[in-house]
Amino acid sequence: MRLPRREFLGLIPVSALSLQLSERAAAAKEPVAGTKAPLIASPPVVQHPSADGFTVHFAVSSLATGWVEWGWSPDRLEHTAIAADHGLIRASDLALSVRVRLDSPAAAGKPVYYRVVAQSLAYQTAYKLERGEAVASEVHRLQLPSASVETITIAIVNDTHENAATLDALYGRVTSINPDLLVWNGDTCNDFDARDDPMQIVLNPQKDVSKGWAAGRPLLFVPGNHDVRGQRARELSAGLSGWPDQSVLPYNFALRLGPVALVGLDTGEDKPDAHPVFAGTAAYEPYREQQAAWLKQAVARPEIATAPIRIAICHIPLRGLPGDNDGTTLEGHAYYSGMGAKLWLPILREARFVAVISGHRHKHRIDDPVNTEPIMQIVGGGPRPEGATLTILQADGNRAEVRVEDLEGKTISRREWSLPTG
Repeated sequence: MRLPRREFLGLIPVSALSLQLSERAAAAKEPVAGTKAPLIASPPVVQHPSADGFTVHFAVSSLATGWVEWGWSPDRLEHTAIAADHGLIRASDLALSVRVRLDSPAAAGKPVYYRVVAQSLAYQTAYKLERGEAVASEVHRLQLPSASVETITIAIVNDTHENAATLDALYGRVTSINPDLLVWNGDTCNDFDARDDPMQIVLNPQKDVSKGWAAGRPLLFVPGNHDVRGQRARELSAGLSGWPDQSVLPYNFALRLGPVALVGLDTGEDKPDAHPVFAGTAAYEPYREQQAAWLKQAVARPEIATAPIRIAICHIPLRGLPGDNDGTTLEGHAYYSGMGAKLWLPILREARFVAVISGHRHKHRIDDPVNTEPIMQIVGGGPRPEGATLTILQADGNRAEVRVEDLEGKTISRREWSLPTG
């Protein structure tokens, strides 16, 4: 959809509105006295990559509508994508989500240039609406990964739990490595309590609108058990939304990324649904069963079944150590997901997956394949800088390696595969 040219005249860069604000005030949506918070309250976060498009999310500081202007060169953003639901232009005071559909799937291998635009909205009456000036972000360059590339680099973070020092260091490492794809493998927060701002936690984790770790590459999100806790947990989907047309299993994905098949699974909470702490609000057991049925179909898809390297991503590990709690009793909490292991591991084994990458335990370890379990388990570190890790998956043809680094870039562990195709 194209808006008339006159509606785009006079767009104001978001940076111009925030010159008088401190970095912290702009990021936290707390204006300095006498000023107004910038309407665009986070960097854009690209999600849901596909051959024919992607989704862009960004936080807003007040009720607004928004759109994405995009094109194949930075100075010619000829196309406009606007989100509408049943004919009504989408508006929110939390975050806006806009799906961009490329004009040709064959062009998906080319870099895309885009910027997000927001315009404030106020209702006096149903027939009296007030609009502010349109505000635009800077132009971003986005390279979408595809199934046809020969090499791919994927960076995976987990259990960041709002730790500012860890998030800053991870941003620096991700920027330096420049992966094709970023995966946030659960526990973005401690919880989403009433005093929290979920959109700032998940869309502006560095608390700086100029630091967008997923503005130039897609972000894949896998929920953790802390991401579903708290009074405002149901707002999470406004910022890290489910995949388009997947309302029942919103966070499951099966993607072919060059030589890698990457499957995302949602382990849910770390206690049984009947645990009294949930007060009857948990239904993760039938949810895991639904995922098992989906997984059987997903791994049989030709593009997944023929990938030389097949990797699953889930927050809570599927393999435990001797004596570990499997989360199926009312005592304690899960060190690994016993129900997920029972339902999903047989399917992954049959489909010849080589590894499961998880977090949750706040301590890095690798469980190598054994006779009874041929799938490797790679567990990322925790939220404190001294124990945090960055997991890097690099694949080239039928060869791949997983490297786990600390925040200074030192390799802690490394594993590699060389597998036949087919």
